[in-house]
Amino acid sequence: MFSRMRADFSLSAAIAGLIALVATYSGPVLIVVQAAQAGHLSPSLLSTWIWAVSIGAGAVGLWLSLRHKMPVIGAWSTPGVALLITGLAHYPFKDVIGCYLVVSIVIAVIGLSGLFGRLIQHLPAHLLSAMIAGVLFDFCAGIFRSLQSTPAIVLPVVVVYVACRRLIPRYAVALALLAGVAVALPGTNFGVQGLDLSVARPEFTVPGFSFTSLMGLGLPLLLLALTQLATSIHILRSAGFYIAPRSVVGASALMSIPLAFFGNSGINPAAIVGAMCASPECHEDPRRRYISGVVCGIGYLCIGTFGASVVALFARLPDGLTTTLAGLALLGTLVSSLASAVANETHRESSVVTFVVTVSGMSFFGLGSALWGLVAGVVFSLAMSRKAKAAHVDARSSTATTSTARSERV
Repeated sequence: MFSRMRADFSLSAAIAGLIALVATYSGPVLIVVQAAQAGHLSPSLLSTWIWAVSIGAGAVGLWLSLRHKMPVIGAWSTPGVALLITGLAHYPFKDVIGCYLVVSIVIAVIGLSGLFGRLIQHLPAHLLSAMIAGVLFDFCAGIFRSLQSTPAIVLPVVVVYVACRRLIPRYAVALALLAGVAVALPGTNFGVQGLDLSVARPEFTVPGFSFTSLMGLGLPLLLLALTQLATSIHILRSAGFYIAPRSVVGASALMSIPLAFFGNSGINPAAIVGAMCASPECHEDPRRRYISGVVCGIGYLCIGTFGASVVALFARLPDGLTTTLAGLALLGTLVSSLASAVANETHRESSVVTFVVTVSGMSFFGLGSALWGLVAGVVFSLAMSRKAKAAHVDARSSTATTSTARSERV
């Protein structure tokens, strides 16, 4: 195996894997930090969380890339983590861990049994997109709230981001992060003294289970995970790489189950970053592109080992900066979710209902607005479909009556 890897190694594929690694840690990891801050988690729990998602993503990407010889980039669901920003405000952390565990087990059963392919066809994709957009909306709006409170730090970051989106969009978030650090540096203590560079010490959390958390948080997480897995598989197949859903879903879920006790919110192959590594930009020979997945996977494992250091670095950044960077990292997902939600004119109104209810932040019976948004969208869709059927029946009856009257006159 090692001899083949040496023969297949290429600088372009290795660079693509490193870019994928940087893109992950300059964007989604900020959302993990923001979610942990919203839930008032301790630094040790946050370090454990980063360790769990990094080790899980690295192991899944490395295993699938080597086994199938295709560029599989491990990741965690960005909308799923963003959903926790509101979830951690409503549910105890142990109940969140319980949701992770149950969702991972259910996905493992669905994937290994072969039900995944049939089930994914019945998911209301437009409503899920509207729910994701609703979850992300307030998160992205935090950019401008931070701009009001700390304009000297946030404004340069936004300017750099916009300029880079125009010139080099792939590195926009990473360069915005560097700009933010440079601006915040004079007022921030980035000295080596006091900086925790130790190896992460994972902290086990005993899961808790409650009906309200499983319904209000677990169900939306399950639907999002299934959608993310389907999107990832579609991206690989569009690039010419056929991979069995059972292998992808099974490996991702089985890796997520033990790591759920340490805060792993669920592992899946990356979609957007994965598309970059699966493209000819990675390497002209598709059979050698898997090296990017191997390089990225090894990078995940190395960074995850020092999860405490990542926490220490981000803890020294101003709150307004982390909020802004996380919001900028989610803008692309918000745009694509909104576009997908309202793309079909037939379902546009129900998608807007789901979006508005999710944004409202309403909570009944301990269930959050994300689930109620889905329920409202489904109920509205059913009501409109029945109205359309009734109108169609009335039109047919009217046509038949007119035809009969004409026949009688003849």
